[in-house]
Amino acid sequence: MKVFLVYIMMISLSYGADISFIGPCEKEPLYSGELTSLEDETVGAFTVRFLDDHGLEYIGAERGMNSIFNTPTGMDAMEILSDREMMAYGWCYSVNGFSPEVFPDQVKIEDGDSVLWWFGYAHYIAGEWVTQCSLSYERHSDFLCL
Repeated sequence: MKVFLVYIMMISLSYGADISFIGPCEKEPLYSGELTSLEDETVGAFTVRFLDDHGLEYIGAERGMNSIFNTPTGMDAMEILSDREMMAYGWCYSVNGFSPEVFPDQVKIEDGDSVLWWFGYAHYIAGEWVTQCSLSYERHSDFLCL
């Protein structure tokens, strides 16, 4: 009876959210799914648990993702266009179409939320960052996409 009550309590404290990952070269998600999320779970914790549960390759933590699906990191994620211009690539996220300006471990998941991760870039020109989290598939750069 106690196990049954614990199970009922867990069900009442959990709900579903969906998640998708858009890679560097195509608009279509590389992977999508749904996972029951726990009450007070953050986007970061939800994402790590989803990736682990589905056996997907990543480098990162609840605080943020460095690589998913073997995308480049560090200096390998920089596209130098000239001595004054470059693109710095990495993973960005949104919840229900809104991109918070905080780390994913600071945003709570709610019932029915839709989490989207995409491989994006920040554009640097002559000492200024002019964009951030732009969709890399829209550039379809030879740097990433052969």
